[in-house]
Amino acid sequence: MKIALGTLLLFSNLLAYKINDEISPSMAAHLSLNEDKVYVIDFFASWCASCQKEIPLISQANLKIDTTKVEIIGIDVDKKVANGIKFQERLKKEGKLNFRVINDPQNLIISEFNPIGMPTLYYVKNKKVIDIITGAVHNIDSKILDDLKGME
Repeated sequence: MKIALGTLLLFSNLLAYKINDEISPSMAAHLSLNEDKVYVIDFFASWCASCQKEIPLISQANLKIDTTKVEIIGIDVDKKVANGIKFQERLKKEGKLNFRVINDPQNLIISEFNPIGMPTLYYVKNKKVIDIITGAVHNIDSKILDDLKGME
């Protein structure tokens, strides 16, 4: 059983986007990705404690970026959309969520990106993955701003 589970996890990770992979044309269209713009794509869920801490920090970073060159997109993977929307509305009301969010209850987006954990950030430019950060990062706002300096 352990071998089968390990094989399944290994195989599912082979399908994940990695650095230098191109985003499929259908996914790029679904996310409205444009050429020559950097995207920070943040996978999160309302049940993820690290996500709850990071989203306000990512929103702080969003206030400091040039939105003509960079866009932050949140992907809420809550299976119960109502839970995700309630979480998002609470954060917006508190001024802690200020970027576009796409709800993904059918797992269309997450199944293509296939991150290994929550939260996960993908940096995408010219429809190509240029970096990935998985897991909680202390001061993620500063990390994003530093990373973006070399990507724009």
